[in-house]
Amino acid sequence: MKPETAEVPADSSKSTFKAALQKYSIEQGTITYDDASLGFYMKLDSLNHTGKGDFTQDLFTLNTQSDIEKLTIKYGGIPYLNGVKLAAELPIEIDMKNMKFTFADNKIKLNELLLSAVGFLAMPNENDMVMDFKFDAKESELKNFLSLIPSIYAANFEDLEATGKFSMNGVAKGTYNDKSLPAFNVNLTVDNGKIKYPSLPSSINNIRIKSQISNPDGVIDNTVVNVPSFHLEFGQVPIDGKLLLKNPVSDPFVDMALKGKLDLKQLTTIFPMKDMVLSGILDADVKAAGRKSSIDKQQYEAFKASGQIIANNFNYAGKNVPMPVSVPSAKLVFSPKNITLSNLVAKIGSSDFTANGSLNNY
Repeated sequence: MKPETAEVPADSSKSTFKAALQKYSIEQGTITYDDASLGFYMKLDSLNHTGKGDFTQDLFTLNTQSDIEKLTIKYGGIPYLNGVKLAAELPIEIDMKNMKFTFADNKIKLNELLLSAVGFLAMPNENDMVMDFKFDAKESELKNFLSLIPSIYAANFEDLEATGKFSMNGVAKGTYNDKSLPAFNVNLTVDNGKIKYPSLPSSINNIRIKSQISNPDGVIDNTVVNVPSFHLEFGQVPIDGKLLLKNPVSDPFVDMALKGKLDLKQLTTIFPMKDMVLSGILDADVKAAGRKSSIDKQQYEAFKASGQIIANNFNYAGKNVPMPVSVPSAKLVFSPKNITLSNLVAKIGSSDFTANGSLNNY
């Protein structure tokens, strides 16, 4: 006789399964975001990214490492970053219930410029992203900022000597959706700057720039670019100017000035220009202030424009120049009504031509 075996009822209750995400990665990725309605464009070329965190928790830290070979960001047609290399270590405090991501201690390197950005990004619903960020440059070396200029970064940058005070900071605060961008403000200052390559005899001296790009509400048309003054000296020759730009979309307002006389041949004694011929004199003294609508409506008295740009003995040729260009003389005269071109004598390749005329309603 076999002993009875008690039958154990099966457990019909559901079991839960949780797994911590140990690591994820993106290798050699390309991401492009182009929002024509907001005038915003961003491209991440050759993106390598890794992240690690426990996504089973409502509150956890996601540790990320990102490298981008070329980062390009444009807003309102203005390229703020153009093919810049990025390396970033970002620990992110994640609140899954509230879909809030907080950035504290971090390192962001754009070419040679080291930045820090602190703040948060939240997604309260399907349509909006709310953010509040502050950033600043962690170092005040002018050379690191100059690395963001592609032509300088590509030309023997390691040999470049740059001195002077530099500062950059900014904020971005507000809501991003299909109708608006966050408000933002970026400040950049250079004082007593100097740029020199040791192998070349001349330098750019006494660089002074104070600039601000601001937007109070995320509407592109309310963006203001303000450079109250800039000054630099190519060797001993000063260049001075200013720029104020408002309402770039609906009715651009500009208040600008540029004054200086530049011997282009001197540029070859400042910057490395292998296999290139550059010479000639550019003499500029130009002012303009007013709105585009004043010109469109032929209300020339409301738009102030004066001055001239004169070119003499301009020559440009080189290994990467398809055809050599020579301009023995040319003169542009600015007025509210038109830009007048006179005494243009030029040669491009083997073709000679002369020209006089005017451009109206520019």
